[in-house]
Amino acid sequence: MPRGRCHFAMLLALQDRLDKDLSVVGELARRHFSDFLAGSLAPDAMRSLGKLGKFRSHFYVEDQQETWGKSVAGMFETHPNLSNPKHLSEPDRAFIMGYLSHLTTDEAFRDEVTIYVHGTENWRPIIRGLWSLVDELSVPHKDLGKEIDHFDRSGQLGFIDFDISRIFLQRARGWAVETDPWKHEQVFLELIGRNVVKADDQSIFIENRRLAAPFLSEERRDSFVTDAVNRGFDEIQKFMSGLYVRDGL
Repeated sequence: MPRGRCHFAMLLALQDRLDKDLSVVGELARRHFSDFLAGSLAPDAMRSLGKLGKFRSHFYVEDQQETWGKSVAGMFETHPNLSNPKHLSEPDRAFIMGYLSHLTTDEAFRDEVTIYVHGTENWRPIIRGLWSLVDELSVPHKDLGKEIDHFDRSGQLGFIDFDISRIFLQRARGWAVETDPWKHEQVFLELIGRNVVKADDQSIFIENRRLAAPFLSEERRDSFVTDAVNRGFDEIQKFMSGLYVRDGL
């Protein structure tokens, strides 16, 4: 699913939607924006550095279609202690909202973009290219790097480890502060433990983007953005309204 640069872009678009249509929640997210931002990469942090794997961090997997569209519900069913916003501090609510934005962005990307790659021979380079292309979405924030540096929390929030989330966020800092797509690719390669051999890796990067371009028209990209924002907004509204709270919690 998309990388951190795209998740940052979608988080900012979601912030605008919250400000417009759910202003109290939007104000909370702005008050604790570094937590909101950290939450938006926490699923990948818990998957990789936290060694939870895909299902226990994202609550769906690509090869089990019965899990599609259920990631947020699956998270709160598995971890009901996180489902009641009244029992969470404001920073914790913002962090969970960021976590939900990641899950819903992943779901939208699958349903609006990568589903068209299914069944394609030699699909991995196409997916890598798509990740790079959607990293080019607008990230309209004056200093995301500063917001990353503000996140200094430790300890746990249910199954989520703040220390792991902070380390991953710092390693992903280049996604927030760089604008060159090739530099975004280098951040990714470093995160997966690859030593970048510039000439070889850059030529592969260019070819991946070429292969991916037919799968990401402007219309398809816009549909993805709209769907991701709508899903994120709907799930945050449900969460903050207490609709995921189980009896007795």
